[in-house]
Amino acid sequence: MKKCMTDLAIGCVCLAVFGIAWFYPEQVRYRDNILWILAIAAAVCFCMAFLDQKREKRHSGGSSEASGTEPDATGMVTELVLLSEEDTELMVWNLYGRVSVLIGRDGKDSEADIDLGQGPYAGMVDPEHAVLNYSAGSWYVEDLGSRNGLSVKKSADGKVYRLSPDTPCRLEKGDCLHVGMNRLLLR
Repeated sequence: MKKCMTDLAIGCVCLAVFGIAWFYPEQVRYRDNILWILAIAAAVCFCMAFLDQKREKRHSGGSSEASGTEPDATGMVTELVLLSEEDTELMVWNLYGRVSVLIGRDGKDSEADIDLGQGPYAGMVDPEHAVLNYSAGSWYVEDLGSRNGLSVKKSADGKVYRLSPDTPCRLEKGDCLHVGMNRLLLR
């Protein structure tokens, strides 16, 4: 939406300058060349705004969000939320535009994208505990041989599945990762 509005604003500025050059010909050098350039620039900007709007509607299923954040298609995971025991949000990480995310805790030898070192059960999290990978339109999680393991509570059936190390598991919106005793909700 922001790109569409920028294109529209630039197109309007081009039209305003075009109008000034048109109505005050004695004030503008190379008037004909400038008029052509401004007309073409305005047309290109309006076309880009139209295409951006059309592309955004196609990606968001025809609805646009009023919040100003990126549209999220139904079923598409865009956030990872650390939950407390009372199911309140402790931390939120944006996954939009990412393809690989390391879950663990920051240390001198590693830097986790999802740092659970400040979470309630930080001691149960390895520096490189698990990895999320985005492939073929879905997120997959894989245990990296952690001490306390990794489990997934699937939203489809409500069952908790313990994952074997180095075996990817496909994730869906609403699934909950159990990293040690930390719970990470995918939404």
